[in-house]
Amino acid sequence: MILLIDMPEVPMKTILEKLGYVEIQCLRKNCHSLRNFIDYFKPEQSIDVMEISGTAGNISLLIYRNDDSQLYPNGQKIHVEYQALDGENTEITWFRKNKYPKKTILHENFSEVLSRDFGLILKCKLPILRRFSIDFKYTSKQFLKKHLLNKSPIKTNTLIIKTNTLITQRQDDILSFLPYICADTLKKLEIEFVDLSGTLMNISKIVEQEHWKRAKELHIHGVSVMAGIQNFEHFSYLVVKFDLLYLKDVLFLKELFFHTPSTFKQYRISFGKLSDRDAFIRELGHPITEQRQTLIFERPDDKENVVTIGFFPKFFEFKIIKKCIAPREVEVN
Repeated sequence: MILLIDMPEVPMKTILEKLGYVEIQCLRKNCHSLRNFIDYFKPEQSIDVMEISGTAGNISLLIYRNDDSQLYPNGQKIHVEYQALDGENTEITWFRKNKYPKKTILHENFSEVLSRDFGLILKCKLPILRRFSIDFKYTSKQFLKKHLLNKSPIKTNTLIIKTNTLITQRQDDILSFLPYICADTLKKLEIEFVDLSGTLMNISKIVEQEHWKRAKELHIHGVSVMAGIQNFEHFSYLVVKFDLLYLKDVLFLKELFFHTPSTFKQYRISFGKLSDRDAFIRELGHPITEQRQTLIFERPDDKENVVTIGFFPKFFEFKIIKKCIAPREVEVN
């Protein structure tokens, strides 16, 4: 009988490329020779979503392929939770289809156990992730630094950051994390601040980062931002809130939508209050009421598309749409 480790390198690689993440990790535990070969070869994995979230004493790690919603073994979706126990002990729960096996790790902090498992995932040859989501509310960032320092940044199309840190730490929190993410592959940036509604955040340093400049889609939830409107003009899709919205900023966006070469652009600009409500009414020609109002404008040198500006009690919505689907009851300006 030929042992797996005695096989030539080519068939060994072929076998490993057919295996999922769980099977690969089982093989790593089989013997040192297999582990060394796997760590050297780094077989490709189809994982393209990674999510880290949790509470003060419980961290959840999910890895899966975006189109695979079935938990292992029915699918390749892996969901593991790390629960802190008394005495620096950790309970691990692996959520599988129809059963939830548990294991207790003695004398090791749950964050350290998560850190080790996260490191094993990063040792795999991963594709560009569709989405990488991390919850900073309770998750220690030390494991990121431990496993990503001096290594290639994580490549992802979408980055989701959730946090509820103090107002003085928010920007630094995000800035300390961005170096571990590849700016070249980033298309969508989503930042969610939990339990901080109604507060202001200075993002003057974040807007200078390559991640900000290269992303085409931005969502910021839970806070009002402090930054010039010009810092947002390169986004194709934008959801953001300002505490005080100025008429000059709305007019800037109006001109931007008139003249941008792109025909896909949509902004939702929320606000706490308007700088001069009467000036807005005079400029727009409509009262700002509880009812939705929509203005439609022709785009210069564009016969197929128009700009719509919808204004609501607490936000403006800018869109470029096909002229043929514009509301017929609204006059085109």
